[in-house]
Amino acid sequence: MQTLDREQWLTQAAHFIYDDIIAIHAPRPTDRDFRVSVGFPAGTRAGNKAIACCWASAASADGTNEIFVTPSLDDSREILASLAHELIHYSDDCQSGHKNHFARVARAIGLEGKLTATVAGADLTAKLDGYIELLGEIPHAKLDASKSGKTKQTTRMIKVACSDCPFTFRATRKNIDLLNTAACCPACNVGSLITEEK
Repeated sequence: MQTLDREQWLTQAAHFIYDDIIAIHAPRPTDRDFRVSVGFPAGTRAGNKAIACCWASAASADGTNEIFVTPSLDDSREILASLAHELIHYSDDCQSGHKNHFARVARAIGLEGKLTATVAGADLTAKLDGYIELLGEIPHAKLDASKSGKTKQTTRMIKVACSDCPFTFRATRKNIDLLNTAACCPACNVGSLITEEK
């Protein structure tokens, strides 16, 4: 058997899961396909718990549903369970969220727990273990995103704007406290300076 890289492993596993498990409850779409990659799910950061996501086909230039599995996972069984979850989203092009179609198919294939964070039940786990036996463990090492080497921003720049003209600048809280905010805008000499903090 040839050695697979992690994306090939995920793609092969996804086809097994869809064709053997999901297709019985949700026939495979004929108008679009999916791609599976390792990458941080949309909007995630080091502390976020999202482990996978499926993008609607409208987001892709070629109409393909993109599925991403976080590199922070390395447990093959957990990865396959999350892949099954995302493939259900693919089946209806992300239209039902975690309700209706998604809920019905998820329960039918053996996903348990909260619908936004499902886990594989015993029967589904046994099927997923069969794929791991066939493919081997995923060829991937867990990535700890908190050790990216990027330094955390220590100084937050706050936007200061004029109430009457388009003049803006950014400054630290310490420097803003030194400003005479009662003074007029230095650009238009009319408006007052206001901070835009979130």
